[in-house]
Amino acid sequence: MGRSTEKTEAGAPGDGPVAAAVPAQGAGPARGGAQPPVALSPSRASDFMQCPLLYRFRVIDKLPEKPSPAATRGTVVHAVLERLFDAPAVERTAAGARALVPAEWEKLLAKRPELAELFAQDADGAQLAQWLAEAEALVERWFTLEDPTRLEPADRELYVETVLDSGLRLRGFIDRVDVAPTGEVRLVDYKTGKAPRPQFAEGALFQMKFYALVVWRLRGVVPRRLQLVYLGSGEVLTYDPDERDLRGVERKLLALWEAIRQATESGDWRPRPTKLCGWCDHQAHCPEFGGTPPVYPLPVSGGV
Repeated sequence: MGRSTEKTEAGAPGDGPVAAAVPAQGAGPARGGAQPPVALSPSRASDFMQCPLLYRFRVIDKLPEKPSPAATRGTVVHAVLERLFDAPAVERTAAGARALVPAEWEKLLAKRPELAELFAQDADGAQLAQWLAEAEALVERWFTLEDPTRLEPADRELYVETVLDSGLRLRGFIDRVDVAPTGEVRLVDYKTGKAPRPQFAEGALFQMKFYALVVWRLRGVVPRRLQLVYLGSGEVLTYDPDERDLRGVERKLLALWEAIRQATESGDWRPRPTKLCGWCDHQAHCPEFGGTPPVYPLPVSGGV
């Protein structure tokens, strides 16, 4: 699945380039069991483009991050929208979907007990009740954007992985894959936030074009449509790709892979300050905030 800021990425570890898995000649072993990146997902690609040091913290150092109410709510909402299609079409109602929210939260909490920290100070349960109500409202809004009684997804939460001719391994999760009787494919991703302004739409579509490239390489078919469903603002963003688009995405990913490979070998992961830094969990380790990164756990080539 496309794991965004609203969702917790559950993909295989070690996103990044295969080539970086070979240590420099004469270098010592990695410290603490750290491993070089071996594949790339949309989320980790976006991390590197946003801030190479953030990518390092998440992929190589694997620094812990506090769970957030927004991301956890997104995970619950996605689980509900996946589970809803287990029921016959006539039973896929807004009321039924809302009723699934508390149960999916309990399932998630059982898998990840640390999420109880989100409501550790909620003695009377008011915060949890409000949080669940917000998740239910997002689920209900989806019914104003799509009609699940007319949908029979070919796949839900589909894990996809492919290796390009260059050796770059791409992988991730697609929320929903619809296949028309004519064979045309639509890739759908749910977002619990608001739709971006038009000038930022290209960045939002990067994830979907990434998945379209993977599906094209796997199945030999360019998806007919890419669809982002924004539950926070009740909007749907669509894009119809072609082979030229996807070749451009592939070139971009190869350039990104090469940059990651060079940083992995040199140990030079530079921060890229933006206004998003205020939301980062790793300020204590970031030089931009007076912090010091952990000792680099991988062998380096030529020093930094």
